[in-house]
Amino acid sequence: MSKLISVTTEDAPTKVGQDEVKEFARQVFSAERAGFDRLAGVFTNSSIESRHFTEPKEWYGKEHGFAERNALYVENAVRMSASCARRCLSSAGLGSNEFQHIIFVSSTGISTPSIDARLHNILGFDRHVRRSPIWGIGCAGGAVGMSRALEYTSAFPSQAALVIAIEICGLTFQKDDYSKSNIIGTSLFSDGAAAVLVVGDKHPLAGRHGLRLLDSLSTIYDGSLDVMGWEVKDSGLKVIFSKDIPTIVHGSVRENIQELADRNNIGLREIRHFVVHPGGPKVIDAYEEALGLKKDELRFTRNVLRKHGNMSSPTVLYVLKEFLDKGDFTQGEYGLISALGPGFSSELILFRTE
Repeated sequence: MSKLISVTTEDAPTKVGQDEVKEFARQVFSAERAGFDRLAGVFTNSSIESRHFTEPKEWYGKEHGFAERNALYVENAVRMSASCARRCLSSAGLGSNEFQHIIFVSSTGISTPSIDARLHNILGFDRHVRRSPIWGIGCAGGAVGMSRALEYTSAFPSQAALVIAIEICGLTFQKDDYSKSNIIGTSLFSDGAAAVLVVGDKHPLAGRHGLRLLDSLSTIYDGSLDVMGWEVKDSGLKVIFSKDIPTIVHGSVRENIQELADRNNIGLREIRHFVVHPGGPKVIDAYEEALGLKKDELRFTRNVLRKHGNMSSPTVLYVLKEFLDKGDFTQGEYGLISALGPGFSSELILFRTE
């Protein structure tokens, strides 16, 4: 079994209040004011107070092509990932060449060589470090990266894996797209990065207090490719965002969690803690209803949504950090990490506090 040792997060530099975003969007979408006004309530009902972006507000009101957007993605992804990774390793007492596998997760830009290779030239990883860049998993990416780290450190129990999740969703904003998906995305998405260090049970750090990662479950739902994702346009990535997501959560998540619990011989009632990606207020409500949870049981999920919005893949790792920093738990309790992403898919990780 593997253990989570360290989690760090990195906010993008420009913090903007939700009311300010709403007013800015109203101005940008002025050519289709009636359509915007019909949907403007999503900003107020989002439960978001503030978000972080890499670019100043004025940037989003101008025309930008895919090449310009992607160049900014690479620049910011390298900078934010390097800072986050450095702090994650330092908090565990490791140098930048003292882990064996880097798992880099992102879906909001492209880079070849991949961002993890660029980080090697900045931070000085071991020249034989294994690399697994993962693209296209979207909001499930942070949990998927942790699942791959669990598998790797289970196979190589004396080694350590570093997971980095970075998304710059703001760069995908389409100022001339008046679709419902784009307006809802504008009300929710933001930028951020997170890093996680996972070690095997024979690693020197395995004796530290932390979370014991027990098992993971990946699920892809049939016939659901149009639920979430990107449409590639000359101007960049256009969001695909279906209203059916809360319905899928309500109808499928409990069954997935039950399957993972059954194969680990525990009951659902034994799972005391839920670290859930905040896809939006309706998605959080659907989790609570499907699992019969009290409002405060997803308080860390709601806190992250309120303070940061939906940053896609790193968001569930922000929730995980809040849980570790502020959670009221004792040794030996079961918990669950859950995130959903394009595919449409689910990623679950069962853990125990130690």
